[in-house]
Amino acid sequence: MIYVLYDKPKKLEDMSFLTAAFEKEYEEIYPEWRCTSIKQMFSVCSTTVKRAKAGDTVVCWYDFMGVLCWRLGKLTDKKIKVIAINILLKDKKTAKNRIAKYLYKRALCSHYFAATVTTVEYGCYINEILNTKADFTLLHDVYHQNYTLDRPVETKANTVFCGGRNGRDWKLLFEVAKALPNVTFNCVMPSALKEQFSNVMGNNVCVKTDIPENAFMEFLCQSQLIAMPLDTEAPAGLTVYFQAAANNKMIITSDTVTTKGYLSDGRGALCKNAVEDWVDKIQHYLQHSAEADACAMKFKKFLEDECSEKKYAKTLWGMLAE
Repeated sequence: MIYVLYDKPKKLEDMSFLTAAFEKEYEEIYPEWRCTSIKQMFSVCSTTVKRAKAGDTVVCWYDFMGVLCWRLGKLTDKKIKVIAINILLKDKKTAKNRIAKYLYKRALCSHYFAATVTTVEYGCYINEILNTKADFTLLHDVYHQNYTLDRPVETKANTVFCGGRNGRDWKLLFEVAKALPNVTFNCVMPSALKEQFSNVMGNNVCVKTDIPENAFMEFLCQSQLIAMPLDTEAPAGLTVYFQAAANNKMIITSDTVTTKGYLSDGRGALCKNAVEDWVDKIQHYLQHSAEADACAMKFKKFLEDECSEKKYAKTLWGMLAE
């Protein structure tokens, strides 16, 4: 039996695309709540592992739940296989991160555990920080057609958008904004972050906090470019990149092992961690809109070809069929 384990109730997100290519019997497991704590994840993973029999496979939408399922299977001596979708592991010096790296490393060294990564470069990075030789399967994050805004929005000249929660380097963004006083920076962030950075925001920074998805998308579409500095090599901001591409917006972001796999080869602009590099690229593409439009079009084509729901499901079934 194949069990597909999610991290949220079915009513919160339509995940039917995931199993569209499955050719064997499977069962989807949706928790009653959104799994936001280790305790909640452990409870759901424990129940799933108890149901599974030797030779069964558990596919985990959330990668850390995959690590937990593998660990529980090992502790109970159940020879179940686990597939963790798109590893998301940061390299930090905290105690919590050291524990996470230990757990991920043990799982990745097991024949009963397999994982996917969103880019080849990020897979190499994971092997480097964990000192492993895992054979990852490339599985780009999925690009949904419904990312396109369903109504026309007028783009305002000399505007740049940055939004989201995890992995954004807001300090660097506000330094860039300070160096470009004639450009308006449209930002969406949690209210706690607005308070944290309120003393470094210039008059050209327009901030909205904790707004609904439709307002987020409208604010994004009003902006001429997306500029998103990141503070991690791990996947971050991919959903916003996909939303931007669906609405024909060019992306300028940090040069990381993850972003290389999506935005290299003229599909966007990648910046080093230097204010001058960001200033130069933002100014260039604001002034050369035809070049920006070409980058946006190329990235959108890449997503439609390489990151579709159909290709995602087919890749996942390929792993299971092996």
